[in-house]
Formats: sequence, C-alpha cells, structure tokens
Amino acid sequence: MSDEKPPQLVDYFVVAGLTDASRPLEDENQQQRPARPSEPITDVAVIIRSQGEEVPHGFTCIETTTSGHPVDLNAGLLNNPQMFICYKRGRDKLPLIELGVHYEGKDRPKPGYTILDTTPYSRSANLNSGGPGHQRTFLVYRRAAEPQGHNALGVTDICLIMPSKGESTPHTFCRVDKNLNTSMWGPALFLCYKIAMAKANTLVYEAGLLGRYPEQDSESFPLPESVPVFCLPMGATIESWPADTKYPLPVFSTFVLTGASGDKVYGAAIQFHEAFARERLSEKQRLRLGLLSVVDRRPIGGRSVQTRKSICVLSHWPFFDVFRKFLMFIYRYSISGPHVLPLETHISHFMHNVPFPSPQRPRILVQCPYIPLCPLALADVLSAPVPFVVGIHSSYFDLHEPPKDVIFVDLDTNNIFQ
Repeated sequence: MSDEKPPQLVDYFVVAGLTDASRPLEDENQQQRPARPSEPITDVAVIIRSQGEEVPHGFTCIETTTSGHPVDLNAGLLNNPQMFICYKRGRDKLPLIELGVHYEGKDRPKPGYTILDTTPYSRSANLNSGGPGHQRTFLVYRRAAEPQGHNALGVTDICLIMPSKGESTPHTFCRVDKNLNTSMWGPALFLCYKIAMAKANTLVYEAGLLGRYPEQDSESFPLPESVPVFCLPMGATIESWPADTKYPLPVFSTFVLTGASGDKVYGAAIQFHEAFARERLSEKQRLRLGLLSVVDRRPIGGRSVQTRKSICVLSHWPFFDVFRKFLMFIYRYSISGPHVLPLETHISHFMHNVPFPSPQRPRILVQCPYIPLCPLALADVLSAPVPFVVGIHSSYFDLHEPPKDVIFVDLDTNNIFQ
C-alpha cells in the first residue's frame, strides 16, 4: 500500500472586502468614459411639438440618434407633426423593465404591458400619424410588478438608431425589431434600451484582502495578489439602503487563475452584505450615500449602511459544488449562533482533514486563458495580444471603450458585436 500523501483539497481560505487601502473605482473610470445615470427610467411619453406640446417637467427628450442625426418620428411627411419620445428618471415609482412597439391591428396587446396611446396633452400618441393608410404605431412598456429590493433591474437608458446611417445597436442594449417609421417615406428608425441594476447610493472601491488562512504562503504556491478583485469583480461597496430592505441572498461565483507555468488555480467565492458602521464614513461619503442633507448637513434617518464582502477558497481542483456547499455553510454559521466551536475550527477542518474526493486529476478543457468574470479593475486584459475567453459585466461598456479587435457575445440580448 502506498504511503503517498493525497493532494490537498484547498490551498487557501480568503476574506475579501473594503480595506483602508481600497481606492475608489469610479474616480478612475470616470476619466475614461462618464458613467450613465444610475436612476432607472420610470416613465416614457410622446410629445407633438407642432401642436405646441413641450417636454414635460422632469423628462428628457430624445432629439437625435446615437450618432447625432435628427429623430423627428414623422420626418419626410407633408404634414409632419414633429413627434418626439421623452423619458423620465427617478425612484418615486417602480421602474420600467421592458419597452416595445405596438402595431395596431397586427399585434395583440401583451399581458402586463401598457400601450402609450395619448400624449401628456391628451392627443393621440400614434407615432406614424401620416393620415389614412398609415400603420398606427404606439409605444408600449412594462413596469416592475412589485419592489424587488435593493438589487432591482430596470430600464436605465433609451436611444434611437438609424441603420441607414450606419448606426447599430449599442453594446448591452436590447433592440426592438419593429420599425417606428412604417410609412414609405423617411428612414427606418428603431428603439433600443438598456436593462441594468438600478442601484442608488452606492460607493464602489477596489476589493482588498481582509483575512486569509493559512497566514503564510506555501512555497510551491504563494497566494496571488489579485485574488480579492476576483472574489469581488464588481468591487467592494458601501451601500445605503432603506431601513426595511431585506438582505439579498449570497451570490456564488467562480474564477480561474493561470500561473506562469500554465498551471490553473480555481477559485470559488460567495458575495454577501453585512452592516457597516456609519462612524467610519467621512462627510463626503455620507453625502454621496444620501445620509446627510445637502443643504444643512443634517442626518437623514430611515436608512441602513451595508458593505459587500466575499469569502473564497482557492484550490488546484475544480470541485465547485463542494466548495459552494462549504462556503454557504460558513456564511450561515457566521450569521447564526452562538456556537460551541469557533468558525476557524470548521475552516481548518475542511482544509486539512476532509479527504480528497478522487485520485485522478480532472480534465481541463479550456486551453486558452479563461476568466469567467473579469474584475473591472483588470479590464485591460481585453487588450491582450493573445486568444482568450473572458466574461465581462455589462457595466464595463458604460465605463470603457471596448477594443476594436475583440468579439463580444452579449448573453443578455443574444447579439454579437465586433
């Protein structure tokens, strides 16, 4: 019988989050491309300027396409009514979660959708009002049915594109494949919209190392410095929530690191939120989080402060299901109690005493560099002069200009961009 020691299941246990040395991510990103407004879109409207209708208070009028061409919806018609689409952002009501175009007489009304059939001034909002024989066309929208907590999805941007002018659907936008101009005059015009997390009152920082086990590096495998940003690829955050907001469930993710010798190291992590002391916040941070009045600097009540953290294991073996169960156990154990055994005992037992599942090394099928979800802080990897497969969050396109020689497959909208 061989006395050879079986491989170690886990090399490191890591805690990542906000440290004193964490730098704000948004400051650096804003130098590259201004971030889009974080407030979701709650209303859309159609106005007829030739009838004296003005943009409603708080609304923004879409007057040009993405490359600056005029978007009068009835351009080219003799009785051009000068119609425009407007939208409003806010948090005073539930956000819109889908937009569409309805051809009256051809399309059946969809359950849950509202047809925008009148302007704010009670005139017909038919987008193709060129007279008899023209297809009556209306905007439709669907609103979130109920509050979805802090991490709510909503429409965060709207634009119009004109393919005849060389315009295409922007990255991460959904295109409504129904021409807004159904007449024989004027160019085809399409509505596009973006769905994203409609978060507010959030500060984002580069994640740092809060804790690790063991504390000393292994000679054969030192702990990579980049692990914290892979644990929290969207950054460590400080967030201000309404006091009655429920905690979101932990989110499990995985990543793969490739060493200089080509060896792969597998990471499994869960992200979660925990309370953050207000006393640690500066006045500037409190203002940005909506915890202080802008005018007189008075504290604003009814809100809690949270931070996003992560716990992670690193291993040379991709036993992700085992790691997920272990991390969820550690998380639940940490928020319950009191317990007889300290948390560190369970971590040590798992790393040193749990037997290795199999003597065979799992097959590695991905032969090029592979990052399931690349941290925004390391997005420069997209400029690497080698083949790669990289997952990137859609907010990357709000902050960076994508490289021209990279093919992007949008999993949300089923579009391919190059």
